[in-house]
Amino acid sequence: MTSSTLVSRSGDEISHSTNEDRWHQAGALLYSSRIDEFVEHWTDDGRYEVAFPIGAMPAAVEGSDGLRAMFGGLAAAAAWIRVEDVRFHQTVDPDIAFVEERMVAQLHDGSDYRNRMVMRVSFRNGLIAEIFEYYGEKAHEDLLRRLSVVA
Repeated sequence: MTSSTLVSRSGDEISHSTNEDRWHQAGALLYSSRIDEFVEHWTDDGRYEVAFPIGAMPAAVEGSDGLRAMFGGLAAAAAWIRVEDVRFHQTVDPDIAFVEERMVAQLHDGSDYRNRMVMRVSFRNGLIAEIFEYYGEKAHEDLLRRLSVVA
């Protein structure tokens, strides 16, 4: 086994870069508003959850339809989205990584959104299975207010 591989619980070798590649591919699709293709990078029962839910926004969404609706809403609200300072930390568990990044977006109303996020990302069979996200609550609340999601 080389330093670029891990051994999973089943004994199969998994490349360190497999999860990171999946992460970057999915992100590129999200930021270019290709939501159906983005959701294909998730398991059918994928789950996205936030540590600090705001207002009436659900703390978690599950399944392809829920992910499509939530991430599609974000993509539709933005003229453009990009991430900066992405740091992908693969753990010794081949199914778990931590990701740090700063999201920068411009909404269609001309306002900006800037937020730093830290996520625990679970993978299953090479697909994203779950994200548990911590983000700056103030910036996120301001975004939701501008989108008329919270009062």
